[in-house]
Amino acid sequence: MTIQENAAGPRLLMLMMVVVSIGLGIWIAGRLVARRSAGPLVAILAGLLLLYAAALVGVGVASGATTLKPGDTKCFDDWCAAMVSAQAGAAPRTLEVQVRLENHGLGAQRSVLARAYIETPGQRYWPRNPEDLQALVPGGGTVRVRLVFDVPAQAASGRFVVTEAASGELTPGVIVIGDESSPFHAIAGWPLTEFAGQLAT
Repeated sequence: MTIQENAAGPRLLMLMMVVVSIGLGIWIAGRLVARRSAGPLVAILAGLLLLYAAALVGVGVASGATTLKPGDTKCFDDWCAAMVSAQAGAAPRTLEVQVRLENHGLGAQRSVLARAYIETPGQRYWPRNPEDLQALVPGGGTVRVRLVFDVPAQAASGRFVVTEAASGELTPGVIVIGDESSPFHAIAGWPLTEFAGQLAT
């Protein structure tokens, strides 16, 4: 299964909203400078912004986290990632996750915003080597990387997550309806329960 996190439609809607808001803002400013009434225009702009904000938050609240299986692919435009396997690391209390990076575009690319973590109830664990997730992937090609995490044994009940922004980071996706980075939106991930036997320490 492949899921696409950055759909073109919502991004186009966001860009249109930005353009319309800027246009109305300039029109309002011009009328104010000319000492003319701008009340109706202000009301229209406020209404559009409130409607968009309501849709942004509403879609996020209503979203459900997609549960991915090993080998399933999660794409952000042409850059994609798939968890292939997980196993206990050579060092005690470490976890190694094999990740396949894919480039569905024509030219070589990397995701400078890519982040990965292990999520357990109330806790996130970041890899020792986060930069490996930002490896350069040739056009139409794949690259395999191994991420190493320092985690407790109970991490086997958690899940592995790849995103294009960590919690708290501001990216354009924050104002895109349906984007994982948008407010209250659920995030897709790969449960580690299937590998519980291999992760026991």
